Amino acid sequence: MALKNTTIFRNIGLGFILLLGIVACEKDLEDIGVDLTDQRPFDIGDTVFEVIAYHRNIDSSRVDNNNADKIPLYLLGVNANGTFGSIKSDLVTQLILPVGGVDFGDNVIIDRVVLDIPYFSTRDGDQDAKDPVTGAPIKDEGGDTLQVPNFKLDSIYGNTDLPYTISVFELGTFLNTLDPEDPTKAKSYYSDKEYDLESSLFQGDFKPNRNDTVLYVERVYLDGDPETVNDIDTIKKENSIPSMKFDLDKQFFADRFVNHNNPSDFDSNDNFVRYFRGLYIDAEGLDGSLMNLLTTNATVSIYYTNEAVVDEPDDEDLNYNGIEGEEDVLVKTKQTMIFRFGGVRTGKYERVYGGSVIEPVLVNPDKVNGEAKLYVQGAGGSEVIIELLDQETLDRLRAERFLINEAKLILYVDGDQQELPERLFLYKYDFDSFLSDYYNPRFGDEVLGGRLQYDDDGNPEKYIFRITDYLTRVLKSEEPVKLSKLALKNYLSTDALNATVFDTIVPDYNWDPKGVVIYGNRPLSNDKRLKLELFYSK
Repeated sequence: MALKNTTIFRNIGLGFILLLGIVACEKDLEDIGVDLTDQRPFDIGDTVFEVIAYHRNIDSSRVDNNNADKIPLYLLGVNANGTFGSIKSDLVTQLILPVGGVDFGDNVIIDRVVLDIPYFSTRDGDQDAKDPVTGAPIKDEGGDTLQVPNFKLDSIYGNTDLPYTISVFELGTFLNTLDPEDPTKAKSYYSDKEYDLESSLFQGDFKPNRNDTVLYVERVYLDGDPETVNDIDTIKKENSIPSMKFDLDKQFFADRFVNHNNPSDFDSNDNFVRYFRGLYIDAEGLDGSLMNLLTTNATVSIYYTNEAVVDEPDDEDLNYNGIEGEEDVLVKTKQTMIFRFGGVRTGKYERVYGGSVIEPVLVNPDKVNGEAKLYVQGAGGSEVIIELLDQETLDRLRAERFLINEAKLILYVDGDQQELPERLFLYKYDFDSFLSDYYNPRFGDEVLGGRLQYDDDGNPEKYIFRITDYLTRVLKSEEPVKLSKLALKNYLSTDALNATVFDTIVPDYNWDPKGVVIYGNRPLSNDKRLKLELFYSK
């Protein structure tokens, strides 16, 4: 009997807790309603408002790393696209001194100077090792083919099998960290800036190579005879990741770095970047591929020999005189001096729209009626401008005291397309500022949306944006937020909110070259047209 009573009391207790939960939830709903309109909702509905959407040409984007809170990726290469036109992008960078300073020693002879820039890559199992010259399999002592890591390249777009020309120059323009006109502010560099170029250091055909994981350095001066190869160094990056490698002019670095008679130029990074202003890496070609690059681990390595007095091991003849184990002998020693990419890094984009599908709507956008198709592309490409409500509609909605339950824009992908942006971003165009839905903690990043969504067959279908908080603020009858045109662009990591430095201004970086075609606001018979969908209570 006692057990039965215990069960009854337990059930009563659970029911009471459940009732409290229901009351609490109802109270939360009431609070939300009061917070937004100061009155309880009594009618529910939904409606569709037509919008006007057209294009804006992005003449230039910010491309430097002088804002420590907003570090961009860099873009290198060329690509032609019948829809979006062609683009070429160059990379500009300073170098920084090695941690241990610069001292090449005595009687220096350079074996090789290599510019090395890692790709973004992902390891994808293993593959057979092949000789880099002959392509023949490399086998172990047992006759089995050696296995080496297999990689696939990431953040690369276009035709990777089509070669184009890479040229490397000494940079003639000094890159400032601070703005010379206002040293309290960082210097901004945009993608349409022109640069002065000095000595040519390399030129050659290039196409991305996911197997470019090893560098071989022939040491030919150890015995003083440049006709013989005395040793070969095998250079691998950490985890054997692939990287692009360009041989730079050895004589240039011998003259400017080794045989240099002003040591103060190498005393500090400030002195060094004024003496050697950096590298300009130029891409040229009608078509090919574009690569996003981080460049954090990019380097210029000088492989050289110098003379040093050493004791020979008992079984080695380091000075090649036929005697092993000598003491205090003058020998050629292998050395490496590494200059990393650092300081200011930036870039230059050049776009040509002639003959492309986007050209007429970008040059002459229909700002009155809007467009049937909309084109969004980064890296100095195009944004879409969206006008939501006219003044008459805005006044009527304010007078009717709508409580916005949800407001959203759905952007449908127009047909089969390749390499679409995984996310788009919506912001207030008139003020270059974030929507409140993005930074309001009650809504936030995921609620605003903008990620590419796929249909049941796995095909790209649409992007959805929820702008509920923004329109609620706009439709307030007292002290409403001013209505702004909205702008749609590629989302970038620099658009992420900084928790320590709250700033509502949208950064003007855009290095992602991906593009997407979406349905515009015309014609009205198209169910997938861009429109504002409003769910409300009154």
